[in-house]
Amino acid sequence: MADASYTRPPGHATVLSSVSNLTNTIIGAGMLALPHAFASTGWLLGSLLILLCAVTTAYGLHLVKRCEQRLGFQATSFYDMTLHAMPKAAWWFDLIIVVKCYGVGVSYLLICSHLMPQVVLSFAHAFGSDRSDVHGLLMSSGVWSVIFVAALSPLCFLRRLNSLRGVGYVNIVAVAYLLLIMIVYALSPELLKELPTGGDARAIVLSPDILKVFPVIVFAYTCAQNIIPVYNELEDDSASTADQVVGISIGISALVYLVVAIVGYFSFGSFAPDNIISMYPDTSLFVCFGKLSVIFLTLTSYPLQLYPCRGALNKVLYPPEIRLPTEEEGERSSLVNVHQGHSDDPVDFPNTRWNIMTVAIMISGVALSLVVRDLSLVLGVVGSFGSTAISFILPALLYTTLYPDKEELHYKAAKVLGLWGVVVMALTVSMNIARLFM
Repeated sequence: MADASYTRPPGHATVLSSVSNLTNTIIGAGMLALPHAFASTGWLLGSLLILLCAVTTAYGLHLVKRCEQRLGFQATSFYDMTLHAMPKAAWWFDLIIVVKCYGVGVSYLLICSHLMPQVVLSFAHAFGSDRSDVHGLLMSSGVWSVIFVAALSPLCFLRRLNSLRGVGYVNIVAVAYLLLIMIVYALSPELLKELPTGGDARAIVLSPDILKVFPVIVFAYTCAQNIIPVYNELEDDSASTADQVVGISIGISALVYLVVAIVGYFSFGSFAPDNIISMYPDTSLFVCFGKLSVIFLTLTSYPLQLYPCRGALNKVLYPPEIRLPTEEEGERSSLVNVHQGHSDDPVDFPNTRWNIMTVAIMISGVALSLVVRDLSLVLGVVGSFGSTAISFILPALLYTTLYPDKEELHYKAAKVLGLWGVVVMALTVSMNIARLFM
């Protein structure tokens, strides 16, 4: 194995800014579907699943940090780690990251472009107008897709994730505002009358639909694609600091998810939709600003998906030269030597290529959002495959390869995590494929 006693280039990110970035990566528009998931699980079983997924995700991120320390050099992506530990699998895992992050980014554009016309109507109603008074362009989801990407372009070209820390802080406020809307309506008898009549709320619901909604909970925590840049940018490179960032970020996310899911479920019961904010009245400016906060939260998460997508795409299109170890070297180390110079590190990623890839991802994403109306099933299959592989299976494979001591506790736990990932993938992929034929 490689010597882990190496001097890492100093980072510049504090624990607070790293928590902001990672939390913003985790928390997205997917949380709006959690009350709908609870309608198929019940509030007690659903809460346990949220906590279970939080623990397994956090442990996977912990394993990634231990693997990085084992390598003896600063990895810039999962590609670097898999290339040195499992060279035959490296290219495929980065391809998974490209497809997963690209698909999620397109879904963000779809969500926001379809929600924005509703916000426009909400403002129109609030000021005494109706749909006939609204210009047709403002009701076009395609126009809003172009506007959103143009507005986001300065963030999409940033060279470091730490540069987005300010956006993360604002998004925390946006999430807090959404929670405020849900809690205020739930606690106010007068406001509660304005909501549609809900169904029954049960502690445990056992039905085949659990497999259909389970991916909503599993993939709500997906953030592994950004964890290595977050680790690299930390001022303190210690494992304890990395665990602190992960623990706080996952903890905040789990708390937000529990509040959204439980409050939304008890407000609407079995009738909770897959977009909980759509159940609140359009005529209220209080709610209207809440929908705007959802749009802001989703849009500013777009650069956090583009960042790993671009880095992984660079690895897929421009793989480094690989020199496999000789038999003698293989006895001393399981790592692979690579020709340096093909990295997604901001220093090694040429400006021209960086800019071309950024523009290509953005333009193609807008084009896809214009021609595809419903990506839910496609993204369900991609997410089921990609997120499980990145969050559970890959960390487990890396750890068991780099730490081959089968008697070690973490080795056994990593095997369990990998098995968990395979089971989740099999169930969720098969369910999403089955939905295609229903």
